[in-house]
Amino acid sequence: MPYRPSSSPLLAILLFWLSLPPQSHAAAPTTVVEFIDNHCANCHDDIELKGGLDLWSLSEKPFEMSRLDDWVHAYDRASSGEMPPKKKRRPPSEELDAFLKSLSEQITSTEQTYLATEGRSQKRRLNRYEYENTLRELLQLPHLSIRDSLPEDPTAFHFNKVGEALDVSHVQIARYLQTAEYSIRQAIASQESKPEITKRRYHTWRQGYGFLKTAGPVLRQTFPIVGLELQTHIMPDIVPGSYRRTRPDWGAASEDSRINEEAIVMLMSTYEPAEIQFSKFRAPHNGIYRLTFSGYSIWMNNQYNAVSKGRRPEPVTIYADSPPRLLRHVGNIDFGTEPTEQTIEVYLKKGETIRPDAARLVRSRPPDFKNPLQEHDGMPGVAFQWMEVEGPIIDEWPPKGHTLLFGDLPFSQQGKSHVSIESQDIQNDAETLLRVFLDKAYRAPVQESEVQRFTNLIRDALEEGHSFTESMIAGYTAILSSPKFIYMQPAEGKLDSYALAERLSYFLWNSPPDPELRSLASQDKLFQKDILDSQITRLLEDPRSRRFVDAFLDYWLDLRHMHASGPDAELYPEYQLDDLLVESMPLETQLYFSHLIAKDLGVTHLIDADFIIANERLASLYGFEEIRGSAFRRIPLPPGHERGGLMTQASVLKVTANGTTTSPVTRGVWIMERILGEAPPPPPPSVEAIESDIRGATTVREQLALHRSQESCNACHQKIDPAGFALENFDVMGGWRDRYRASAKGEGLSVDGFGHDGLVFKYLLGQPVDATGELPDGSKFQDIKGLKRLLRHEEEQLARNLVEQLSIYATGAPVRFSDRPSIQKIIEASRDSEYGVRSLIRNLIKSDLFLSK
Repeated sequence: MPYRPSSSPLLAILLFWLSLPPQSHAAAPTTVVEFIDNHCANCHDDIELKGGLDLWSLSEKPFEMSRLDDWVHAYDRASSGEMPPKKKRRPPSEELDAFLKSLSEQITSTEQTYLATEGRSQKRRLNRYEYENTLRELLQLPHLSIRDSLPEDPTAFHFNKVGEALDVSHVQIARYLQTAEYSIRQAIASQESKPEITKRRYHTWRQGYGFLKTAGPVLRQTFPIVGLELQTHIMPDIVPGSYRRTRPDWGAASEDSRINEEAIVMLMSTYEPAEIQFSKFRAPHNGIYRLTFSGYSIWMNNQYNAVSKGRRPEPVTIYADSPPRLLRHVGNIDFGTEPTEQTIEVYLKKGETIRPDAARLVRSRPPDFKNPLQEHDGMPGVAFQWMEVEGPIIDEWPPKGHTLLFGDLPFSQQGKSHVSIESQDIQNDAETLLRVFLDKAYRAPVQESEVQRFTNLIRDALEEGHSFTESMIAGYTAILSSPKFIYMQPAEGKLDSYALAERLSYFLWNSPPDPELRSLASQDKLFQKDILDSQITRLLEDPRSRRFVDAFLDYWLDLRHMHASGPDAELYPEYQLDDLLVESMPLETQLYFSHLIAKDLGVTHLIDADFIIANERLASLYGFEEIRGSAFRRIPLPPGHERGGLMTQASVLKVTANGTTTSPVTRGVWIMERILGEAPPPPPPSVEAIESDIRGATTVREQLALHRSQESCNACHQKIDPAGFALENFDVMGGWRDRYRASAKGEGLSVDGFGHDGLVFKYLLGQPVDATGELPDGSKFQDIKGLKRLLRHEEEQLARNLVEQLSIYATGAPVRFSDRPSIQKIIEASRDSEYGVRSLIRNLIKSDLFLSK
């Protein structure tokens, strides 16, 4: 049984205290106090308190870190010319300059005093993305899935990498111990000998009930064919008085001489209960499998008694399936109009089978439905012939993770899926193995005290009678739950080589340093400019950089909320059950941002571009009906097209809507914060949110006009709303619209049809969309294209915001007032590349912000 220490050495490892930061207590400079008395206090005192800001009281208190946010806010409003307001008397320019200079110096001095002892970033633990990737790399388990076993990470400044938010609770400690032990056991060989690599073809006629569907309406049933010949003689008979048919044995009718030509036709997308799967296959072991599929598109007549050649290719999504209907997306293929073989390599868990899904086809739902793809002479379908499985593909045995844990010690079978490690010199082997593991696990040199701490734990386990295997697992589990493993380890001031390697790899790979980085760190070479430059290039061009892209976008753009809501069934029926669309959305954004990095494209591509990266489903949503296939590709846009850039991508438009309505306020705030870097203040607690009228009687613009008539609301909404209005032509899933939709009980022009789920729908076209707007500086636009033209001129602001977002993600620290000169240097160093995204990343890494704690 697993070793469980009787005392609490594992918990003791994780309980340590961080010292509290010292506070600076300088008084506000006289110049600042006098300026506030003369120009600010009439509105911003403890009585008027306009904007919730009391500068008069603030100026009477000592300058402290806890109050700096209000001082920075005051500085920014004054330096931008927003305050004092235009209708108020403006202060003389020399007086304003003196105020800003004095305030800037005091803010900077206060911050620098704090940072001199504490550093920019607090000591922080790995978040659950990083912890999963770290164990994947260490134990050589590239498909280890433990992220969801750990508590959700708190966020600060939009990211899950900021030290002040990443605390450690007793729940966190318990989960670390559980996931660490689970991961170690996954790395250990499951049997003595290497699993046999087999190659077998699974034909659809011989899958039993996996492909034999005879219940329900004809559209939900499957049809046996050979080539294009419908095998009517073995099709089941209708059971009188019901939708059910008799269940024949197609396997018995299968003939070896034509087995590769036999196929089963599906006229709908796989959906419960009419779901197809290769039920005769179950993955025998965890591992990589090479899957080859054969099939083709067909055309079925409306009488369901004749099949002809398909009229277009059909996309097919491949899922791994384990009971009870737990699906995991593993790939996409396309079947042409002729028999097509497509091969993908996937990771499968033991016991999983494969479910293919002709994703473009209707997903019929009872009771009454119709195929929206049906035409006067028939409907599309997909003929599935066979799946060939080769695997598990294993390069070496025992696996690399097992070798890391137990070296070349012999092992023997212990039960069906466990082995026992055999040692002839337990004490010596334990310490030798432990030293090797610690050296690999820790991201800095190992102290002898650490070795002895874990050696003692293993010895305690052995003395209590636990086996060598279980005692070593206990020691390894403790290491993977210890502060030195869980926490980043930068010292105060400038990073050392090991801390730089750690920060660099967790930035660009979201993973620990690899052997090359560790070697350079041990030789203290990483700070050499040419070597650091070459390592930045190497890491960005490595496939692991996709981990950075995905994790960064999950939090910067909120892509992790992709499934937080679904489209309303009444207002947006055409999107129902459209898994292919939802699965494609984040991929577009991830591939687009990766492309910006790879090509070092300028930061204005965040706003607009003359191309998109999309597959057929997204291209269709965007109005490009000629695109075919599930593969993503670069698609040029015609001049003046509304798409291009991040703001008009379906993923962004979906996460900034609630599935029922869109809000110019929500989308406007999102653009200000995430794209422009201008976070508006939160609304007063007494102000209720604007709810869209889904009856179609009024538009959200009309509601906001009434809201903005209040002076306290207008100050913020004149900044927030314009960008949000520009996006009102896009619905909750990113589709284009000229009019709002209203429920069937509302007012408007009636629209009816059949959705992707086959159900009849009816909604009303309500008020027309008005996407015009005016920015605070008076610049006007007519639609999203006009807004993009205006924002494209704000290159430096776009670059500054992106650098700040990247800096928070990379260093785990907020960008403070005193960091602004460093941010400006990064921007200036990237100007020649038109603020290329790759250049901004490279120059950030070379900056003091990145190279210091």
